[in-house]
Amino acid sequence: MAEPPVNTERAAFRRRTAWLTALSAGALTATLLVSGCGGEPSRPPAAPGPVATPTPATTANLRLPLNAYLPSPEDQATGEYLVYRVQQHCMRGFGFRYLPHLSSDYIATTVATWREYESRRYGISDRAIAAERGYHLGEDPGGTRAPQIANALSLPEREVLSGRKADGRESSSTPVRGRPVPRGGCAGQAERTVYADDAETAQRGNDLVARLRHEAFERSRSDPRLAAVNRTWSSCMRGKGFTYRDPGAALEDPRWDLRSARPSRTEVAVATADISCKLRVNLLGVNFAVEAEYENAAINDHTPELEKVRTHNASDAARLPRLMHRYDRPPRPS
Repeated sequence: MAEPPVNTERAAFRRRTAWLTALSAGALTATLLVSGCGGEPSRPPAAPGPVATPTPATTANLRLPLNAYLPSPEDQATGEYLVYRVQQHCMRGFGFRYLPHLSSDYIATTVATWREYESRRYGISDRAIAAERGYHLGEDPGGTRAPQIANALSLPEREVLSGRKADGRESSSTPVRGRPVPRGGCAGQAERTVYADDAETAQRGNDLVARLRHEAFERSRSDPRLAAVNRTWSSCMRGKGFTYRDPGAALEDPRWDLRSARPSRTEVAVATADISCKLRVNLLGVNFAVEAEYENAAINDHTPELEKVRTHNASDAARLPRLMHRYDRPPRPS
């Protein structure tokens, strides 16, 4: 996932990436984990307490303990959509037609995509998706109607969006088309409108949860219970004619071209066998229970900080209906 080219878009991108990282794991975490999630080394985590092992048919409805300290997928997608809408209204005030294809459909399609990422925390877990797409992800929710690439904008449009001239100087002291540019440009104004001048607090909260979830996930990977269930899964796969040490190895098989439009028949066969064996040995339930134990230990170690995150998220969510009422429509031509 490449970083957007305009500096003022990076705050929204970084917040979204930290949130998605906190939901995802495995190969996704290795790809998406942002630098802000590191910070100072934390103290040794508490020993985990036992968690009952469920027997799920998919991970779609499982919620790990630290999810309680993240915005819901719906709130996160709505906030992101509103940032785009406020940018659009602000740009229209300068006479620019920005994000012409933006629609509230963005929220539902983005939530669906993010939920698919979340469902793959322990590898694929949906039989229907495996039968249709193998290990392939669904299409990007934006498709051909994705928001404009900022670098394709004209220099005046980029200046108003970013709040900076081409040489990097701030534009707030120089009017554009007779109007003063807001601090941080239309992107900065949108962040302040949606996140109440407190986007950095939201970012720090998402970073903290992302770091704790990443640490809990990594600790769970070395737990002997996971090694045992992976061995049982591997044995099941051998019985079906496929040799892999664990589900990660099946996903990363170099034969799969995950950038292609369609999976091969062999990929689909392996993916459906993968899920069948996961269900037979309850790999999903064991992974969930073990990781939840480590997350509960992290919550015990960081309760005061996490409660502040929860309060801040609730405050952000409470503003969304009012903002949707105000901004959930294209701006009128100026």
